Amino acid sequence: MNNKRKEELYEEVRELYYNNVLSIKDLALRYGKSERTIYRWLSRTFKDGRIDNSKISPKNSRKKRYPTEIFNRIKSLKTELPYRSAPLIQKILKKDFPDNCPSISTIRKYIRDEGLNQKRSERKLGYIKFEREHANDLWQIDIAGVQTIGHLKSVYLIAILDDCSRFILSGEYFKNQKGINVLKVIRDAVLAYGRPNQILADNGTQFRNLIGDLGTKYTRLLNHLGIKPIFAKPYHPQTKGKLERWFGTVKQMFLPEARLYVKNNPNCFLHDLNRKLREWINWYNTEKPHRSLPNKVYPAKIYFDDKKRIFRPLKININWNRWLSEAARRKVNKYNEISYKSQKFMIPQGYTGLKIDVIEYDDKIEIYHRDKLLITHAYHVLPNLERQKRKLNSSGVMMFKKKPYYIDYKLAGKTVEVSEVNQGKKLLVCLHGTLLKTIDS
Repeated sequence: MNNKRKEELYEEVRELYYNNVLSIKDLALRYGKSERTIYRWLSRTFKDGRIDNSKISPKNSRKKRYPTEIFNRIKSLKTELPYRSAPLIQKILKKDFPDNCPSISTIRKYIRDEGLNQKRSERKLGYIKFEREHANDLWQIDIAGVQTIGHLKSVYLIAILDDCSRFILSGEYFKNQKGINVLKVIRDAVLAYGRPNQILADNGTQFRNLIGDLGTKYTRLLNHLGIKPIFAKPYHPQTKGKLERWFGTVKQMFLPEARLYVKNNPNCFLHDLNRKLREWINWYNTEKPHRSLPNKVYPAKIYFDDKKRIFRPLKININWNRWLSEAARRKVNKYNEISYKSQKFMIPQGYTGLKIDVIEYDDKIEIYHRDKLLITHAYHVLPNLERQKRKLNSSGVMMFKKKPYYIDYKLAGKTVEVSEVNQGKKLLVCLHGTLLKTIDS
């Protein structure tokens, strides 16, 4: 091929490419050349050592695949929250531009080209990766450090993650780190996805007491459910590295959005924040590509497509109120009684000297020895009324609104609290919170 024919060929290739007629791949197929050769031809239309642009359309005249407003929207979203990631930006763009949303790689490239990236610290070296072979073999549970979110102030995130798939089984914000909230998250996960073989936790007091792993409500519940509790090596957070990494993703991707939501909604409550969290977790599980999973699929793909996924649904009815209620511990006296909030309650015989648990509800209390329900008593808390203190004289009489009322001579010298109810027609007389008498005034 002579030089004239070569120049004509090069110009023809550039015409077809820069006028958006054929792609690099199509040109390679048309001329039977490699894509690398086509790239070389595109840079070879020279006359006297210079590029001849007189017969071709400029490169910038190519029709853009996405309109300018999409990239303006990407820039505004990234500027609004600098830590907003490309997957999360794509999630928002799908709502605004459902028919023409760029890919995550396109969004990342635009963010990088515009210099909007946030610097990240280098990955730690020497980390050995491990994971269970099948879903529901091992769960990881942990409590994230305190997070401050607007007028909701300090909140704590408790979550459970499947070790094999990184699937988030349950997650919720609470106002404190009490062990009872850990049990609530376990309940939600077990009811939704069955029981795992094991649950991995750290050595916090919510999971393990100071003298060993036995005796806590957490370990007793897991044993009751047939789940083996295992614990991480002390001062070694890498054991639960997957969940710790997810907490980092929450801090980077969800927390800025949550703070912005709470700021724009000053009347929202904690349950509103948890509703937003559930929506975000669903997106994380079912849409967000995960870089640590095969082919970068989303966690739900691995979790539900695992044909050997362990599934152990509950086979017995669990009294969750028993496990998820605050319990007070009392000792049974020699009369088979306990004292609870200045009231006496009878206990069945055979428990003298033993410690029992008392769980309070709105209209009753339940009394347990270990996990066995012993008895249920009706229980009524007095309303929070305005109370006035009165001292009983030597005859057990008190004065109230210049009228004498006999209470009990055995209580002479005691100070009682008096409340008016029923529009002042009755008096409630209490001693240390216990109702002594109801008197017609």
